[in-house]
Amino acid sequence: MNSKLKISLTLISGALLLLFSAYINGFPIVYSDTSTYLASGFELKAPFDRPIMYGLFLRLSSLNGISLWSTIFCQGLIVSFLVFKLLRTFVPNLKNINITFISIITLISLLTSVSWTSSQLFADIFTSILILSLIILVIGQSKKWVQILVYAIFFFATATHISHVSFNLLLILTILIVRQLKFLKIKEYIKLRPLVISFFLTLLSISTMGSALSKSKHGFLMGALVEHGIAKKYLDENCEDSNYKFCAYKDSLPDKGWKFLWEEDSPFYKMGGWKGTKKEFNEIIFNTLTSRKYILLHIKESLKATTDQLTKFKIGDGNGSFLEGTLLHKRINTHFEHESLRYQSSLQSNENLNFLGWYNTVLFSTVIISIVVLLLVIIQIRNQDRKLLSVILIVIIGIMINSWTCGTLANAIDRLGTKVIWLIPLMSLIGIMNICNKNTIANNTYKQ
Repeated sequence: MNSKLKISLTLISGALLLLFSAYINGFPIVYSDTSTYLASGFELKAPFDRPIMYGLFLRLSSLNGISLWSTIFCQGLIVSFLVFKLLRTFVPNLKNINITFISIITLISLLTSVSWTSSQLFADIFTSILILSLIILVIGQSKKWVQILVYAIFFFATATHISHVSFNLLLILTILIVRQLKFLKIKEYIKLRPLVISFFLTLLSISTMGSALSKSKHGFLMGALVEHGIAKKYLDENCEDSNYKFCAYKDSLPDKGWKFLWEEDSPFYKMGGWKGTKKEFNEIIFNTLTSRKYILLHIKESLKATTDQLTKFKIGDGNGSFLEGTLLHKRINTHFEHESLRYQSSLQSNENLNFLGWYNTVLFSTVIISIVVLLLVIIQIRNQDRKLLSVILIVIIGIMINSWTCGTLANAIDRLGTKVIWLIPLMSLIGIMNICNKNTIANNTYKQ
């Protein structure tokens, strides 16, 4: 069989395996925000609080409304391609790479959160796609057309969510700092030019986000301040000397940022929502960020929130039933009427995802075992394969930054951990394959 055809079939097979969760559910996994993405893609209305890019992707990848299955297949195909490229680059001269790749994809599909995230009609999967594409660009060696393709994937993944701008900038900056640490001896393996290009692509992606970034950041930041208790403390100390509308609600603030932003009876909407709160919220946020007392409180709560987010990665968070009476149900009926019955009969729609309890225990166990394995891999390769060590470090940095940005700038919830935690088991498998492959080559050389 032609090698290119063989690779293509392997990548397609990998993509199909990654949709394991959707097969079990009977339909792609949905989230409340799926409704907003459908509206933005098919009605071409830029959402107030997010870019339009994922909505457009949803429309194009569904072939303008033919099937939502093709959307999650496209997501799976991107992940499949990047994992294959990662394996081929960092486990060189691997025999039977196609079989090995399919085995790895099967394992991570069954035992990690990647299948759930890939099968979801939501932009979450593109955070881990950002990390993998950046690794391939700055450490790997690729043909020109592959580089261009990966840059395009990186740019698009960035443009799917406003949080990806800050995530990328922090990730690139941290990589630049770590690259200079002499004791790690990884500077020669992390190329500077792709980091610079990725930096400018990140800035360029802002132009695709319209006014979503400027219109919504005050709401997300205030949601974080509410969850961290900083908003309540500030209002308690300043309401006597101010005319903030927020003061009327200081004793009835919800305990979670997502409740503050998305529940209809939240003080946020009683004060005027995204538009009506911008000036007041920006003033309060600025004051807390320029006062020594509140800066220290921000740091303390940020550390707590980051730690909290690192421990949260259960699948199923927010994946409730959205049937008659919900906007999501209405929009699926409007744009995918021929798939409406499949949607209504899914396990999710019928609140029949009872297996998630024990399955999350399996996924948690996989992560814990993978952390131990990865530590052993790092000990084994720390002086032998600095290139692979660089890859592992970037993955760890990416997961840490995801936990910091989500916990500190938004809220710590399982869904936000789920989207990247699967990279730990993936890297432990690639590390094992790297060591085994080197031992096999060494033994064959010795026998000869």
